[in-house]
Amino acid sequence: MSQRIHVYPHNDLLNLASYQKGVIEQKLNEGIQDALALDCMACLISLGFSVEALVNFVGSKKVKDWVERQRFLDKVNRVCESVGLEFNRTQDLYARIWELKELRDSLAHGQPIETSISARNREELREAMQCPWDEHLNPAYVFETYHAVKEFKHLLLEYGEIALGETLTANEGAYINAVQKG
Repeated sequence: MSQRIHVYPHNDLLNLASYQKGVIEQKLNEGIQDALALDCMACLISLGFSVEALVNFVGSKKVKDWVERQRFLDKVNRVCESVGLEFNRTQDLYARIWELKELRDSLAHGQPIETSISARNREELREAMQCPWDEHLNPAYVFETYHAVKEFKHLLLEYGEIALGETLTANEGAYINAVQKG
């Protein structure tokens, strides 16, 4: 028996981000600070990859002649336009999604940063050694970004008229049976 399957990684990546967000919340509730910045980094990386996967998913469903290997800005603009939205990087939601994309790129395409400084004390040295992403490695930023990604997903699906069930990794027969059972 032949079956068509659909594998959609944006859900797995969002589930991973949700799990990591839960770890952060649990640590905060228990007053644990150990590796909290690393948990934040992991969650943001998962969110960044989930946005790209989500854009690719909606693009494959809604954009004629979809090409996954384009610049992100071109892809997200085409996807938003296809569903009746405008990806305006000056608006809060889209600015946060763009900032996440830039953060993801800085980590995914990690480039060495080498400079020379004259530090007079440990504090100046510590400040000079800050990574560009360090300012984002806090729970408040992670939670706001998580909610922005969830809202972005909701808008793309709503405006794209894509039912949540259509976004799940599954075999086609199972989806059709579930819809028919209502």
